[in-house]
Amino acid sequence: MTSDTTIPSAPVRPAVPASLRQRSRSRGSRRRQSGFSLIELAIGLTILALAAVGLTAAIGKLTEQRKLVETRTIVEDARDALLRYVATSGRLPCPAIAASNGQESVAGVVGGVVTCTAESGFLPAVTLGLTGLDANGLLTDGWRDGAGTAAGTHLRALRYAITSLNAPVANALTSPSLGAAGSLTRRIDVQAAIDAGQGLFVCRSAAGIGAGVNRCGAAANTLAQNAAAAIWSQGINGNSPGDYSGDENQNAGLPVPRVLISRDYAPLDAVGGNFDDIVTWVAYPEVADRLLRGGFVQ
Repeated sequence: MTSDTTIPSAPVRPAVPASLRQRSRSRGSRRRQSGFSLIELAIGLTILALAAVGLTAAIGKLTEQRKLVETRTIVEDARDALLRYVATSGRLPCPAIAASNGQESVAGVVGGVVTCTAESGFLPAVTLGLTGLDANGLLTDGWRDGAGTAAGTHLRALRYAITSLNAPVANALTSPSLGAAGSLTRRIDVQAAIDAGQGLFVCRSAAGIGAGVNRCGAAANTLAQNAAAAIWSQGINGNSPGDYSGDENQNAGLPVPRVLISRDYAPLDAVGGNFDDIVTWVAYPEVADRLLRGGFVQ
């Protein structure tokens, strides 16, 4: 007996059109490409963020550099104005105080001798005829953020100091013609007083300074010992007294009278302490020369 049973053949799958196969491959490719694009986007955003941080830091440094250069120019221009004043007035002006609004602060005038309220204070910018002053009549440095104004400290205003000298030539530098009215003060008399240690001293460091003949303490620490006047800015950290180094504190309040510190810039973490004050001074021979050329002294 024969059987009619047959083994069924495997079902035949319908052919997938080539266009559908291509679209499927394209979708898979797009999915893979989409995944890579997200990673690349994340990397790109990270790079942009890092670049932005670097750019911000670079801009900050450029801004500080610009303010530094501007401040140096302001200080040097003030020095020039001071010498012009000597040439036309026959004397150095007294320092200003907060209440004098940019005018020199004079304690009294007797017999042609001008006594200042203090040996150090603010640059008397109004007296010197300078422009670009703040609302208090003070010349500020390049940072001019108004810090300290409310408290009367005016931390961004330029500082100024003179030496009043001792008798018998006391206050000669701030008096017309060295106080010539009723006296016989000569240039060499004032020079002798300065040579005896009565001038302003500019030192490299506050270490070792004191009220001696050489207030810097040693010749190696001395930049100048014959200055008649000095002008300075308290620098980048001028509005942050808590960050002042020992050298900057000396300039801020002159606890040792007639002593200024001037040295190269040093950051906050520098060995030996930070320093960013900008200091210039006028040696007595320059003052004497202007007095002589102006016909104020012999």
